Amino acid sequence: MLQTDNEKRDGTMNSIKSKIIIFTEISYIFILSGLIIFTSGISCAKNFSFDGKIRTRFEDLNGLNTKAYGNSSINAKGKIEGKSNDDVMLSRIIAGFTYSQNKKITYRLHAYDGYAWGWSLDRDDFIKNRGTRDEYVMDPDEDYLELFDASIQIKDFLTNGLSLVLGRQRIYYGDHRIFGPGNWGNSIGWIWDAVHFTYKKKDDFFSAWYGRTKFKDPDEFSPFFTDHIYQGVGIYSHFKTSDNGAAEPFFAWKNSLYHDVTPEENSFQYGMRLYEKSFHGINYDFTLAERRGNKGNKSINAYAYVAKIGYIFENIPMKPNFVIGRVFASGDSNPNDKTINTYTKIFGSTIGEHYGSLNIMSWSNLVDNQVDLYFEPAHKFHVKIAYHNFSLDEAKDTWAFYKYKNKPGNNYTHLGDEIDFQLKYNYLKNLQFHFIYAYFKAGDFVKYNVEDNNASTFFMECTYKFRKIYL
Repeated sequence: MLQTDNEKRDGTMNSIKSKIIIFTEISYIFILSGLIIFTSGISCAKNFSFDGKIRTRFEDLNGLNTKAYGNSSINAKGKIEGKSNDDVMLSRIIAGFTYSQNKKITYRLHAYDGYAWGWSLDRDDFIKNRGTRDEYVMDPDEDYLELFDASIQIKDFLTNGLSLVLGRQRIYYGDHRIFGPGNWGNSIGWIWDAVHFTYKKKDDFFSAWYGRTKFKDPDEFSPFFTDHIYQGVGIYSHFKTSDNGAAEPFFAWKNSLYHDVTPEENSFQYGMRLYEKSFHGINYDFTLAERRGNKGNKSINAYAYVAKIGYIFENIPMKPNFVIGRVFASGDSNPNDKTINTYTKIFGSTIGEHYGSLNIMSWSNLVDNQVDLYFEPAHKFHVKIAYHNFSLDEAKDTWAFYKYKNKPGNNYTHLGDEIDFQLKYNYLKNLQFHFIYAYFKAGDFVKYNVEDNNASTFFMECTYKFRKIYL
């Protein structure tokens, strides 16, 4: 289709506008860096550091990609999207400055840059609400020159034990399942522009914040005051119950800021996590979460839970920890009525530690019966072998990660079985190597509704942390 003169002119103006915004924000970073360094006192420069993290990862995908399952790469809308055999090299650099003016005040300013090479997908494959006023991008692997954090932390704010963090920041607690940064992908999942209070007394704390989360568009630089998808309130507490255990109540409110065309979400979540890392060898981890609220003209009534229990054989070589458990998230038996029974996470992470290393499951309409074995074959080596049996909670609902449905006449729920092998090697305190192999055997739902093939991935990752202190 030929563009009109007005469309060409608008495209040119948008391009110029984008470049001006990027230039302005880069200038802003350097100016703010200078202000932090020079207005806080050169005599305190020993507390100033250049620090960050470099992470490189190679992924070999077979039989699937991020947007489609199957050798034919046909997505839930029936269109070919990407390839099923990508060999992807991912790189992410986080770098910036940390400055402690004194024991109470700390400034942080970091940028990050995420690239993917050999990937059959790109930014345009991750556009949400395409062609509407609610359009935005959530690219999981590419985000060029983005503001990672820009914050001031004040300890003993107004009273002893109370701290304040103001500005761009990551917010994560517990096992990252309820509130997590979303660090598994190459871009950062939840980054907040927030005001964040924490009151801590000995080993217990209470945190509360209000903020907004940004989208992930590699072509956009997101300053503090634009490009937000949601606003929300979070509360997370930690009350110690033993030397290695705690109770962690939580609450979250979430409101979508893009709802000119799509239904507005106004929901909340509450619940609690209880865990024990080791009590005479016994360990457990339980989480219960309830979702309520509204999305458009529909009410939300959903729930999810995690139930795991294990035993650490501390007196035998390699200290194996054997864990069995179930991860559950409710589905919807009637998606066309006025109630949404499908549970979806609010601000939690989707790291592969939770839902399989192949990264094709999410905590929604899911039954995950799992067995995990952890052990340490040698000093600095950590191994995890896991088995997952994945099913849908409700056959009439979707496979949440890909949005595939049962075809007319089908009523299958078994998604498949996955075996994971993970090896972490902490070569140095600041240098870690991570290897993963995961194999997925397709179940009836996948075979008869998507494509009859199994899938696997091989993964190698190196993470290097650096910190240069200027004396």
